[in-house]
Amino acid sequence: MAGTSVVRVILINILVIIVVAALLFTGYVLYTNGVNYVSSDDAQVTGTMVPITVQYPGKLNSWFGQVNSTVNQGDVIGAESNNSVLQNTPGLEQLVSHSTTLQNRLTDAETIVSPINGTIIQNNASVGQVVQPGQVLAEVVNENDLNVTANIQESEIRHVSVGQTVDVTFDAIPGTTYQGTVSSIGDTTQAALSLVPNLTASSGTYTKVAQRIPVIISLGNGSISKSLVPGMSANVTIHINNN
Repeated sequence: MAGTSVVRVILINILVIIVVAALLFTGYVLYTNGVNYVSSDDAQVTGTMVPITVQYPGKLNSWFGQVNSTVNQGDVIGAESNNSVLQNTPGLEQLVSHSTTLQNRLTDAETIVSPINGTIIQNNASVGQVVQPGQVLAEVVNENDLNVTANIQESEIRHVSVGQTVDVTFDAIPGTTYQGTVSSIGDTTQAALSLVPNLTASSGTYTKVAQRIPVIISLGNGSISKSLVPGMSANVTIHINNN
């Protein structure tokens, strides 16, 4: 019995030591991460998406803006009918009738071209459709110049600065870590840019919540996988003591 009690005490002591060691190690890891890194899983792939519009109202007599098609800057995507443009823009016919220069400008304006090199990711137009200035016919994104936008909590943003190294992983590409760099830090919170304004304290229903500031992370030309597209989820770990 005495021997069994001794063994039990030894086992209990060993278990206590293991638990304490695990707690100390966990505390060390958490402290080290808190001192050296700022992490966020509130991040996604972003890029400059450029809308394609027209200068004059009219009817499309040709359109080649197919989704996933690759275009170069200046490539013709479609054209408006000359008659429809003149009919839908009062006074324009009289204005250009006596000027060859204005007629040429009108012809150029009726030709719809891609504003950048990229891939068409959205198409809202078709042949025969009547279009108006400001109407988005299609959107083009340069998939060779994508970045990551991470929303960092306001309590941690003071540790983040331009030029810091960032480890980036994507849900779509498990097991692969990309190296990025903080390229810019937003001057306002995401809530301030929201279409739905936050309630203020003066309304009597204000609830304080942690705000998030957008941080743009550049991945560098040629380092992005072709399987990435805007909107995909990402996880970032910013090295705040690497400078």
